[in-house]
Order: sequence, then structure tokens, then C-alpha cells
Amino acid sequence: MIYACQTKCCHYLFCGSQRETACPDCGKKQIRPATRGERTEFFRLRTEFLPAGKRSG
Repeated sequence: MIYACQTKCCHYLFCGSQRETACPDCGKKQIRPATRGERTEFFRLRTEFLPAGKRSG
């Protein structure tokens, strides 16, 4: 599942299990499931920053 940190200055997007309770970047416990748009952005960035040899296609 993809989560988003809701803190004012973090907004970190990350992949985690249902047991996630805190943001792995800032450590605050203000996370929520990511919206559809946030999930799209997460996968776009993940693909963009993968090394060239790991991309499919």
C-alpha cells in the first residue's frame, strides 16, 4: 500500500504494509493512504529514478 505523510513540511510518499504507523522520513505518526493522484506520482517518480538497466520496455 502507498502512504502519504500529512505533516506540514514532509509530504513523503512511501510503500508500506498495513502495520505502518509512522513516516519513515520524518518519524511523525500522521500518515494516511495515498490518493489516486499521489499513487500516480509515486510510481512516476519511482520509474523516473530507476537505473536504466532496471526499466522495462
